[in-house]
Parts: sequence; C-alpha cells; structure tokens
Amino acid sequence: MDYHDMLAHIGAGSAHPGGFAATLNFLAHFPIETGAKVLEVGCGTGQTASYLAENGCDVTALDIRPKMVEKAKKRAQKRGLQINFVEGNVTSLPFEEDQFDVLLGESVTVFVDIPAALKEYYRVLKPEGRLLDREIMAMKPIPKEMEEAIKDLYGAGKLPTLEEWISHIQSSGFEEAEVWNPISMADDMLHLIANFDDPELAEKPDPKTYKDIVEIRRKNQWLLSKYEEYHGYGVFMGIKPE
Repeated sequence: MDYHDMLAHIGAGSAHPGGFAATLNFLAHFPIETGAKVLEVGCGTGQTASYLAENGCDVTALDIRPKMVEKAKKRAQKRGLQINFVEGNVTSLPFEEDQFDVLLGESVTVFVDIPAALKEYYRVLKPEGRLLDREIMAMKPIPKEMEEAIKDLYGAGKLPTLEEWISHIQSSGFEEAEVWNPISMADDMLHLIANFDDPELAEKPDPKTYKDIVEIRRKNQWLLSKYEEYHGYGVFMGIKPE
C-alpha cells in the first residue's frame, strides 16, 4: 500500500494542503460561473466535484484510481448529483481538445510529469479557459533527506519553487500565469485541519492494512512537521489565449 492507495482506502475527502476549507476560501475569491464546464483532475472521492455540481457547474471529474472513482460516484449519487466521472491519467487525458472552461486541480500535478500534465491541461481547455491548480512548492532549498522522504512516501520528484511553477505554466502556453495566496506550511493553520477522512466512504481494514495505514499517516505527519518551513502551497493560475 502506498500513500495514494491509503487515501483511497480511508475515503479521504480533501487530503490536499489546507483541505476543503482552503478550497472554499479560494472559490470565494475566484468563483466559477454557473453553467461552466469544469474538469477536475485527481478528483479523489469527489468532495470538490460535488460542491461544484451543487453550485450549478457542469462537472467532469477524473481520477487514475478506480477505487477513488467508485467512491466519488457514491458520494454524488447520495446527493442526487449529475457528474461525469472518468478513470484516466492527467498526462494523457481522454478528452478532445477545447472542451472545458475551467480545469481545477488540487495537489495532483506535482506527483506526475509536470510539463506533460500541463500540456494536456492546455489542450483540453477552451480558448480563454482558466487553469486553477493548487500545488505544493519549495519555499527554500530542500534538504537531501527531505527529497528522499518525499519520493519514498508520495512518489513525487523534485518540488518546484514558485518561480519554477510559473515557468512551467508559461512554457505550456498559458498567459497571465500567477499564484494566489502562496504560503509556507510553517505559517499556515489550514493544513492542520485538512478534511482527511470521510467515514461514510472508508473501508474497514484488516489488521495488516490497518497497520499500514497507521504507519503511512505517521510518516506523513512527521514529514509535514519536520520540514514545514521548507515547503508550502499556492493556487497557480493561467489563461489559455484565444
């Protein structure tokens, strides 16, 4: 079991930095128009996708893990929502070009080939479509032992700096690349109240699985606490030109 399998097993609602509270805070500042066609990549168990659908968006939600898609569908069905859930990879999106008004990601792109994912985000957005991507970034040079711990626990490679994220976004063709509310984990309280579990979507673990879950969560908390001054997050934004 790896970190992402663990999230699927426990039915994590919002494991991204700041949790669902941070999502709501951002959407209060940058609301998505009613009727907008939104693609959420790495939708997990569908908490954000369901919220957007409840607020009048035409939502397509994608995740690479079948178990996440299954649980996201269950959440939407319970709320009586119409959401198009798709299993797929962000570096090879199963959609035609120029399909969506908004592409939303929350701590997904950093775990994959970043330029490949951003190229796909650009491709499927309509002209003048918006990229809204909450991602982790390096706040200062990362110690070697932190790099190794991140790779071991999350499977992620090098954490880009704010400037490197902006460069990636611009290199993918987006204009007006910027970041909203960049903040260090050391200065942020929202990451301490992240909505990590959803009891209704959690599975009852067997003894070995339970032990694995406890160990992975212990490592996650240790990493966040020990190296909190070295990493942070922000919402990276860009516009696909006409």
